[in-house]
Amino acid sequence: MAARIAGRRRSRPDGRVVLPVRPPYDLRRTVQCGQAFGWRTDRANVTGVFAAKRVRLAQTAGGIIVEGLSDERDLVRLRHYLGLDEPLEAVESELMRDRVLRRILPRTSGIALLRQDPWECLVSFIISAFNNIPKIELSLDRLTRQFGEGVAEGVWSFPEPARLAGARLKDLHRCALGYRAPYVRRVARLLASGQVDLSAIGQMPFHEARYALQALPGVGEKVADCVLLFAYRRIEAFPVDVWVKRAVERWYFHGRRATARQIQEFARSQFGSLAGYAQQHLFYYIRKQEATSRKQQASDVNASLRSGRRLPR
Repeated sequence: MAARIAGRRRSRPDGRVVLPVRPPYDLRRTVQCGQAFGWRTDRANVTGVFAAKRVRLAQTAGGIIVEGLSDERDLVRLRHYLGLDEPLEAVESELMRDRVLRRILPRTSGIALLRQDPWECLVSFIISAFNNIPKIELSLDRLTRQFGEGVAEGVWSFPEPARLAGARLKDLHRCALGYRAPYVRRVARLLASGQVDLSAIGQMPFHEARYALQALPGVGEKVADCVLLFAYRRIEAFPVDVWVKRAVERWYFHGRRATARQIQEFARSQFGSLAGYAQQHLFYYIRKQEATSRKQQASDVNASLRSGRRLPR
C-alpha cells in the first residue's frame, strides 16, 4: 500500500518517498551533464548529499524514489533542485526546430537544469577552470571534508564562506585546488565580509549579473555563465567549454574554428532564450559520442593485435 502525502507517495514499511515526474525527465542524464559534481551514479541509483543528508535516488516508471529524506520541506527543496516541474516536453519541442538538435535529442532527451546553491556552484566552477571532472570531484570532496561541518557519519556540509575565508593557503592546496586556491579564499572573504551578495547578483538583469560575477577572483566568462545557468537558472546563458566549442565548430561551423564569444553570439541567435538547454544537449551528446568512439578505437586495436593485422598509420 502507498499513502499519498502532499502530492507524493510514501511507501510502507520502508518509508521511501516517490516524487512524481513528467516525461521526458531523465534523472541520470540530468546529473551527468556537468552541472554539479557531488552526485555518483551506478546501474540503478544516483547518490549524493542533499539538505545535509545522504540520499539515494532511483528513477522508475512511477517517479523518482527517494531514500534518506523524510522532511516535507526538504522534499519540496529536492523537487525544486532537480527541476522536476520544468516544462521539458515544450522545451524539447521548440529545440527540435534546430537541424542538429533534431538528430541528437532522441539520445539526450530528458535533461533538466538543476537549481543549485549559488555559493557552492560558484566555488565548484572556479575549481573547474582548466580541469577535468574526476579532479574537480576530488577537490570538492577534500574541501568539504576539510572545511565542512560533519552533520552525520560520512556526511559533511559544504563549507560556509567564513570558514574558507580564514583558511590557510597550504590547507587549501591540500584539497588539490592548485592555482585556484587563492581565488577560492579571496571570493570567500568578499562574501564573508558582505562586500559581495550573491542573492543580489541573482536579481540583476542578465548582463549586469554576468558582469558582476566576472568581477570576482577566478571568474571568467565560462564560469560566470555556468553560475548563471546552473544556480540562477538564467536559461539564456550558454557556457562554452572545450566540449561545447568542439560541438558547435563541428556541427554548425563545418569544422571552422571560432572564439568563445563568436560561439555565444551564434547561440543567442540560433537558440534564443533556450540557449542553456541547447548547451546541455550538445555537451552531453558530444561527450558520449567521443567516449563511444574511443571505446571502438580501443576495440579495433585489440582485435588487430589478436589477429596479427597491422594497425593503420
